[in-house]
Amino acid sequence: MKGVVITTADEVSVRDFAAPLNKSLGAVVGGYIELVHPQGLQPPYCMIVNEEGLLKDLPLNRAGSLLYGTQFHGSPIVGDIVIMAEKSAPEGRDIVDIPEKVAQELIKAFKLKGAEQ
Repeated sequence: MKGVVITTADEVSVRDFAAPLNKSLGAVVGGYIELVHPQGLQPPYCMIVNEEGLLKDLPLNRAGSLLYGTQFHGSPIVGDIVIMAEKSAPEGRDIVDIPEKVAQELIKAFKLKGAEQ
């Protein structure tokens, strides 16, 4: 399952994640995962962040904060993030891959250094 990883150093990459997602995504964000729906991403896209990032005093993620709308409400996104998509499933909502086209659009939109896949 593919996701776009954006680090606090403004590096971006497209990565594959394996089941169980809470473990593979947690390894990238550095702990327990939290799924958020930022103002800057239209459904079905979502952002996976470290649930305890502020408590752990993780560094600011500028791209994540911009997507989240921090400039409007003041609550920042910290730590590395993963952008993926969601879909409806019989048991609720599931996290699914982000299409390659969307991944490339995000890379171009943020003009981040290290933009490679």
